Amino acid sequence: MNIFNRIIVVLILILLVCFSVISMVNVFAGYFTWSNLALKVLNPEYSVNKFAAFLALLAVFAISVFLLLMEFYRKRTRVANISSSKTGNAMVTLDTVSGQIKSEVLKIDGLDEIRVKVVPKTTGIIINMNARLNEDVDIPEKMQEIINKASTIVSDKLGIKVIKTNLTIVGLAAVKKEKEEKKKEARSKEVEKELIETEEISDKNKENRQESEIEE
Repeated sequence: MNIFNRIIVVLILILLVCFSVISMVNVFAGYFTWSNLALKVLNPEYSVNKFAAFLALLAVFAISVFLLLMEFYRKRTRVANISSSKTGNAMVTLDTVSGQIKSEVLKIDGLDEIRVKVVPKTTGIIINMNARLNEDVDIPEKMQEIINKASTIVSDKLGIKVIKTNLTIVGLAAVKKEKEEKKKEARSKEVEKELIETEEISDKNKENRQESEIEE
């Protein structure tokens, strides 16, 4: 939001807050009268309960204050402290840490998908991961490999202390068809090579027999 829009919104919210406060007080005190349109809403003579009017104005007041606070509120960037830094306060954003973990862990064979969430603590971070593996892998061994990879990249490359690394397997993915097709192609090529070799051997044997018969 630019500066002009921010000023307009703030002025409108301040006016709404003032209007709500004055209206709530006037419902019970009756210091002054509104225009005919306002009286139809606020005046009990028109069968409008003053408590209902008060609650409606209170809701407007609460919403206005909430929007006013949100206008000036700035979401803090969540960071993790680098434990290896001794001369100053060095930090890395949690999004950067999650991205580094995901990019490195996805290089592991047999891992189909992974989601990473980093929880900052005073003494380090906790890594929570949800992964989906291929169904043809050794699950306990692959889980340990992922945990070790994630902890190593954070502690060695980023210099952040890892308190704990949690990994949850949320599903198993079927082996991709491309891999199966490549395996079939490789097998068929091997079979073709074997057939060609056997044919060459048989041809050579025939030639040798023919040469031996001619010599005789």
